[in-house]
Amino acid sequence: MKGVTLRLAAPSWFDLAHVVRGRVQGRPVYVVPRASGRGPEAGADTATDSATGGAPSEIVIGATSDEKPDDRRVEAGAVFALLRDARAVVPAVDELELVEATPRARPATPDNLPIVGPSGVPGLSLATGHHRNGVLLAPLTGDAVVASLAGRPMAASVAAVDAGRFTPRADHRPTTDLTADPTTTAISTARAR
Repeated sequence: MKGVTLRLAAPSWFDLAHVVRGRVQGRPVYVVPRASGRGPEAGADTATDSATGGAPSEIVIGATSDEKPDDRRVEAGAVFALLRDARAVVPAVDELELVEATPRARPATPDNLPIVGPSGVPGLSLATGHHRNGVLLAPLTGDAVVASLAGRPMAASVAAVDAGRFTPRADHRPTTDLTADPTTTAISTARAR
């Protein structure tokens, strides 16, 4: 999966003070005000810049989500789609300067669930494949990784993301025992006669 986000410069008159999320013709879009150069990784959530009187100094618009390889290219169509949808929810976006378009991989798994837990390689635990929800699932993932590293079973709420589900095992048995089904037993018995 590949996703593109946009950064726009916000002049002092642009006083958006909260995250705006919406859907435009079924497509999700978000517009996030923040202080320039400070993202969630630096501790800024929807931070504003005190030098501009509380107004944000940049706006982040996101994000596309396409089943394409991570080629680090920004397609014009992705930029157009994000700006079109963002201006539908915050029309003043039209007046802002486009500073950057950033393409990034959104690691995903075949079943769209993350992979968390021991990898089968001694000393290697995994926490990957969160797609676009990595930040949102970080607390739950962290708890699952800590439990795994401490040798405790993961909580039932995250059992489905066990790293071993994609690993073929000699001792793997189907979760359903067909011989316990009376119909299957009757059919098998009839065929044996």
